[in-house]
Amino acid sequence: MVAKKFYVVWEGRQKGVFTDWDTCKRQVDQFAGARYKSFKTRAEAEAALRGGPGSAAAKAKPAPTKKYAGKGPKTHTADEINALDVQTKIFTDGGCEPNPGKAASGVAVYRDNKLSELRYGLFNPQGTNNTAELNALHQALIMAEQEIEQQATVAIFCDSKYSIQCVTQWAVGWEKKGWKKRDGEIKNLELIQAMFALYKTLKGKVQVLHVNGHVGVEGNELADRMSIHGIDTREESFASFEVPESLKDVLSMRTG
Repeated sequence: MVAKKFYVVWEGRQKGVFTDWDTCKRQVDQFAGARYKSFKTRAEAEAALRGGPGSAAAKAKPAPTKKYAGKGPKTHTADEINALDVQTKIFTDGGCEPNPGKAASGVAVYRDNKLSELRYGLFNPQGTNNTAELNALHQALIMAEQEIEQQATVAIFCDSKYSIQCVTQWAVGWEKKGWKKRDGEIKNLELIQAMFALYKTLKGKVQVLHVNGHVGVEGNELADRMSIHGIDTREESFASFEVPESLKDVLSMRTG
């Protein structure tokens, strides 16, 4: 997937930040004294526009990307999540009381960094924390497919490394070996197979990233509340929860 760029036009037919080259080109092509530049993120572009072409923000070079050397998924901080330049961010979580026991899943969807959707449910009276987490991620992949069909860029944030690795790493080898592994059965196999089949169609179009749970990341906290609300209500479908004007009431709900 080609990385998206943001184009600042300081001097042109129309000044501002543009999200595609063709639009930018129309403002500067054959315009005397045109001044413009591309940036990797909207935040950098808007800062450069405000500061002007001679400002430090306009001249700043992008920081080098740090490589992650670990075998498992890298954990993303709140700052990294906020800075990630995607249009749709989907947060997932699963809850189970006790484990195994009553389980449900939750999702919080942000579009252009604004909360736009909350979902809860998929109640299972005899579930596990892992099945709840997998179900939440599965629903997020389904949502991601719909977002991508609308030409949106998408990232999913899940606090279960098990779920992420099942779908993005381990399933590759399991499928090659006929869905078997050396040290016993693959738990939650049918669900993982369905998720992996969907993930393969979206690979390269959606990022599935890890975030720690209960560290104050708003989207993760909201997904957590939704999963527990699914347990409390015993909602078997994946129902919509009305997004309130203030999130205080949602965040004060019972946590997992």
